[in-house]
Amino acid sequence: MARADQTPIPVSDAGFLAYAVRRTRVVRIVLALLLVAALACAFVAAPRKPGRRYLPAKSVGIVVLDMSSSIRPATYWRIEEALDSIAGSKGRLGLVLFSDVPYEALPTGSPAADLKPFLRFFAPPGKGGGVYLANSPWQQWFSGGTRISDGLYLADHMLQAEHARKGAVLLISDLNDDPQDQDNLKNAVLQLEQQGVPLEIVALDPTPGDANLFKSLLGDQAVYQTASLPTGAQARGKIEVTNGFSGWLLVFAALAVVLLAVNEWWSEPFRFRGRLA
Repeated sequence: MARADQTPIPVSDAGFLAYAVRRTRVVRIVLALLLVAALACAFVAAPRKPGRRYLPAKSVGIVVLDMSSSIRPATYWRIEEALDSIAGSKGRLGLVLFSDVPYEALPTGSPAADLKPFLRFFAPPGKGGGVYLANSPWQQWFSGGTRISDGLYLADHMLQAEHARKGAVLLISDLNDDPQDQDNLKNAVLQLEQQGVPLEIVALDPTPGDANLFKSLLGDQAVYQTASLPTGAQARGKIEVTNGFSGWLLVFAALAVVLLAVNEWWSEPFRFRGRLA
């Protein structure tokens, strides 16, 4: 917007004003740097989309995926979600597929992005243009039985073979283990615990009995599953939506506003043109 009056005013000592011009320029530069820093800090302090880290940071993880016939297609989206989240990380891992026998699908230390080709076997029909769920090439090698202990033992062997200093195991399963395998399962869990290898679980709609077995071995927090929230009249008066707020975000955002105000109020550039006598 043009100024109402830009008529120059003659002064007798234009050289003296040069100092004020330099000072104003320095102040504007400092304010600009502070403003950029405040905006960067506000960006860092802003809440991120909630998510779950399936494997500890900087660990060599082994994903142990249940491929038995008891895994219902209705839970495939959970498998795809977990694998997609892990594939998006920059970690290193291995992949074990199992049913009644375990199979090393990815060796220890593979880039996490190597999981992406497996996603299509669990993507819901219609996603990515597909009409039907892709047939798994491992189906012919797996029977309907489930021996979770064999999958965990193979994962532990893969970590030990690579001398992984910080290993971790993620089990993705409906936890419907063969009753005859449960003693071996307890021994496999104990072996991982003795070696300091954390074991976490993404449970695919397990029965209460199967979930309680693993909770008794690992604690209530080890079994991660999606909670069912009440809806409609059932939820009225019992559930509310809440979210945390970052105090630092408010501080840095307010600082940015103050810096902008100071810049406009105090640092308007002073323009003059000197004339030789």
